[in-house]
Parts: sequence; structure tokens; C-alpha cells
Amino acid sequence: MDLIGYHARIKITQTLPCDFDERIIDHSAKMYQNINASWLFDPFGNQVTYGVEFKLNNAFSWDFFMFAKTQEVAKELGEALLLKLQEKYKGLDGQLRIYPLYSDYLLSIDRNLYEIILPNFCSIKINFFRRIINFYQSPHRNINFNAYILWRKNDLTGTIDLSTYMLKIYVTLYPKKVNYKLKEYSLKAVLRYLTSGYPIDGNLYYQQIPPKCWVDILTCAVFPKREDFRLKPYQKIPTEYLPHFIEFDKIDFTIPKDLPIIKPPILENRNIDNLPISKDDSNYIYLGRKRIDGVLSNEPAMIEIESLVTHLLIFGKTRIGKSTLIKILIHELIKKRSDVGILIINFAKPGLERDYPMASFYKFPSEIFKIPYIIPSERTMISIKGTSDVLAACLGLKHIGPGVFSKTLQRCHLEYNEFPSKISDFFMCVDNFMRTQEWEPEYKSHIRTAFKRRISELFYRPDLEATLNLNTRNQNQLPEWFVKWMQGEVVLLDLTKCLEEEQHLIGMLILQMIDIIVPLEREDPDRLKYLVSLDEAHRLLGKSYDRDPESPEFILKNKSNSYFSISINEHGARGIGYIIADQNPSKLLESAIDSAKNKILFQLSFPNNQIFTGNLKERETLLTLRERNALIITDRERYLMKTADKEEIEVNNQENSLFN
Repeated sequence: MDLIGYHARIKITQTLPCDFDERIIDHSAKMYQNINASWLFDPFGNQVTYGVEFKLNNAFSWDFFMFAKTQEVAKELGEALLLKLQEKYKGLDGQLRIYPLYSDYLLSIDRNLYEIILPNFCSIKINFFRRIINFYQSPHRNINFNAYILWRKNDLTGTIDLSTYMLKIYVTLYPKKVNYKLKEYSLKAVLRYLTSGYPIDGNLYYQQIPPKCWVDILTCAVFPKREDFRLKPYQKIPTEYLPHFIEFDKIDFTIPKDLPIIKPPILENRNIDNLPISKDDSNYIYLGRKRIDGVLSNEPAMIEIESLVTHLLIFGKTRIGKSTLIKILIHELIKKRSDVGILIINFAKPGLERDYPMASFYKFPSEIFKIPYIIPSERTMISIKGTSDVLAACLGLKHIGPGVFSKTLQRCHLEYNEFPSKISDFFMCVDNFMRTQEWEPEYKSHIRTAFKRRISELFYRPDLEATLNLNTRNQNQLPEWFVKWMQGEVVLLDLTKCLEEEQHLIGMLILQMIDIIVPLEREDPDRLKYLVSLDEAHRLLGKSYDRDPESPEFILKNKSNSYFSISINEHGARGIGYIIADQNPSKLLESAIDSAKNKILFQLSFPNNQIFTGNLKERETLLTLRERNALIITDRERYLMKTADKEEIEVNNQENSLFN
């Protein structure tokens, strides 16, 4: 088995169509456009033979290939050609592979082989490439085939003609089904489709050629050279040995819009800070790699850790990369800033603790998971107001509710200097308070009945009541999970067993606890000390579906919006950052969206794609972003990126440990 040489093959993985303006009238401008659009070109100007192979089987693939005697030259030619293609076509990208070619393999190929014979002169453009794509897209196609197109500059006539190329096209056909014998008429029908119906001078036809020609095709040796004829400089090659020539604008070797290859997103108003930041910079978190002109670059997509105090939005459809990105971000933050307390509130994903084995795990309901309905502390009066507002909102009590709860809590505090340990006992105190009020009997009965009905609707499960009860021994004692979070640990609260209204109540009480307990950051207010992650954030921060201003849901959501819009801005001054993630940002409260400076937007459907940009093309881009691709918007940057995967993060960590 003899080694003949090497194939440098560039598999085109993504490309953008060239936009033609058919209204161009000026001939020279039209000619320049055709030169730029055609992939029939000589990038190095050294009379190399180039080839492409189109494979039409279950998928469509497009490979550029070149032949070289040595592996080193093959790599050199392949990498240079890919760079030239990326220079010529914005958004094109490919993968370079080097393959050895052995004589035994080439001589063993016995598949049918046909050459498409081009006319010597064309008066109009031949749409051969268009027919290849049409055939691939045919719903009745039962034949696969490979097309090999090779070309070289016309260097046989003594002087190089820059406008014409030697060109050869070969086709091989085979059945889609294994062990299926291809019928002769089906084979000829495809060949006839590819070659007939062109209104051109001369014939475009096909002919079968022997299998030994596979060697010439794959070694790019299909064209004669002047030295093969031992000619003197003034002598011409005999006409019968000359190959067919074609001008670049007489065959459709452009990139059509419906080419069945991935079209990468392009951001026209991109703005990137190319700062000299490495992946292991302790002040930044690595998220992935930036896309520049649609091509995935080596430029890292980074987010400054301290910028998280201005909060981060992560939006996108399900299974598009949100949760994985949050996981990457939190793991990187743990590695680089172990002093930051991280609170992950899980509303909807059972088993999330497997992604965060380092976290202290608390699940509702359980003996160790507590959320006290009020926080006795130095700021008790503020806690009374917060608890009153939260309970009234979650019970849908708009007018009298906050006042009744507040006065009852104040009486407990002033007269007894403590609060009922059980929330059910507190509600009994509320009823007793209303009994003593000098209200009209009918009004009093109506109010008491409304309170009891709303309370029973929310607090019918003993699990919720047990979770909200105070510590009977020490009411000032904070829950264990909250203390750990304040000490800089990672805490995961699992609320997946809660009903949505219970999740909302617990979430609002957590925010109130943060308001009461976490002090203002006076020494370094811009430094991140705590992080709160809310995936499926609509469970806590969603808009009301009910438009009736007197409905319990409307009262709840309206109060939540008012409360959250104030507290989230204050939390930034306490060194607290939020990650707010969801599938449908249009269903979130305005305060949840407006509060954040940093946004990561994966694929979004209508009307979610219209919230963050007025640019029509950007809206279309958000509609079609592929998995793990996202638009990043900060106060300084605006770019597209592809998020890192697990393997990339692990490799990066290994490199850092070896370096250190």
C-alpha cells in the first residue's frame, strides 16, 4: 500500500449568501460583483488546481480540497485557503482535515463515474450549481450522488488569462437504500436533468469514464500542463489536447440563499471591547467565545464579576442553553470569588442539586427548611411593614389588609415584645383584632369572612404553615440556610414541591429577609458580596393574567412589581446581584427587566424578541439563534457569542492548574 500524498479538505460548516443587486447596469461594476461572488477563483495566483466535492445523501455537505505530496504542504495550503475563503465571504467558516491518500484505496474505487462536458463557448450563465441544490431538495429523490468540480487558471496558452478557467465536473450516483440496485433509466434521468435545457451555443452533455480516473480526480491531476508537451515558449498546445475553458461569470458558482448549510447570525451594530483579558482573570467570568462577522473567534466573551451587582438577565427558549450558562457562571464565580454567598432558588427543575454538589441543599417541605413569616430584629418595625404588605398581597387583600396585619403585628410587638410562633396563631390574633374594631356589624362580618376565606385558600397545607413558623426558643434566630449564605457559602433552595402561590409567598418573604438583614455596603458598595439566582423567574416576578384591578392575582402582581422595583435597586447598594432567567421576558414584571444592565439573550419568540432592540434585523436574529448562541448587551458592549460547553470549561481549568 503506497502513500501517494495528502488531501487538505475544508468542510464548510456555515456560510452566508452573497446578496446580489441585479439592478447594477454598469458592466465593469457587474463584472467586479461576479468576481467577488464566485468561488471559482485562484486565491494564491500560483496556478494550483482546486476542487470542491458536494455530497448529496441524507445531508448536504460541501468540501474544498487540494492535493499535496507532503502533510506539511497540505496543512499550509488548507489553512491558507480557509483564510482566503473567510476573507472573501463574511460569515463563512469550515473545519480543516488532512487525509492520507493510498494507491490501493484509489485503485479500488469502482463506483460509476461520469464527466459533465462543458461547451467551449457560453453565451449565458450555466446554472449547474443551482440544479445540484434543486436535486438535493427534491422530495422524490431516491438517488444520492457526489459532484466533483475542479478548476485552474488558464495557463496553457503561453500567457495566463485572468478571466477564464480550465474546468472539469464529475458526477457519481448511487442508491439511497442499501442493497438497492440503481435502475439505468433513473440514473440517466438525473444526468439528463443536470445537462439539458440550457439555451447555449454548443452542447452540454455527459459521458461515462473509466474508474481509473478516480486517481486523477482525487490527486487534482485532471488538467494538462505545458511541460507535459515539452513545448518551447512560442509553441502552442495542439487544439485536440486543450481542455474546455469557461469564464467565471458563465457558471453559477456563487452561494445561494437557500444553500442547505447553517447560516450564522451577523450583528451589524456590533460593539466589542477588545481588552487584553485572559480566561483565568480573577476579575472576570468566562462565558464562551465571541462571534465576529458570523465566525466563531478566539476572542473570549467575559463578564466582569463586579458588574453582577447591576444584575444580569438571561432569557431564551427552553433547551437553548440558559440553565447551562447559569451553571457555568456560578461554578466560575465559586472558583474565582469563593467569598461571594450564592443563593440559588429553584422553582421548577427537580434534581438541580446534582449540578451544584458543593451547595448546601434545602428542600420544601423539610424540618430544616424555614422561612419565618416575620424577622424580629433591630429593624422590627420595618419588618412589620414588609410582612404586612407581603401577606396582604399574597392573599389578594388590597385596601384594608396591610393595615390590619400591620396593627396586629405592632400590638404583638409593643405589648408582648414577641410574635406568635405559629402563623396560624397570628391569623387568630388578626381575627381577634378585627372583632374589637368599631365597624358596622355587617361590614365587620364581611371583612372577617373575606380574610378567613383567603387565608384558608393559601394556608390549607400544613407544610407551608410549618415552614413559616418562628423558632419557639429564639425568635431572633435566623434560618440556617440564610446564615450560610451570609457567610459566603452556596445555598440551593428547592421549591419544586410548592404550588405557584406558595412559591410567590416564600420568594417575597426571602426578599424581605434580605431587605431587613443584609446591611448596606459602606466601604466598597460596588463589590459583589452576594448573588441570588432566579431561573423560571416568572414564578416570582410574573405579570398578572387577570386585568381586573380588584382581583387577587392583580393585587398580588401589582404589589410585587412595586416592592421589587424598590428593593432590587437597594440590593445593588448592599453588594447583592441578581441573575434573572426565564423563557418569556414579556411575561415578567417591568421592574425585573428594567433593573438589569447586563443582558444575555438566546433564541426568543415573538413578542419577546422585540423587547430589547428596535433593529429589525436583530429581532430576526433573535428569532433564529441556534442552541448555545446568544446576543450579549451591556452598557459598553453588544455582540454575539457561543457559550462554552462543559468540556471547554474543564480544559480551561486544567490549563490554569498546569500553568499555576
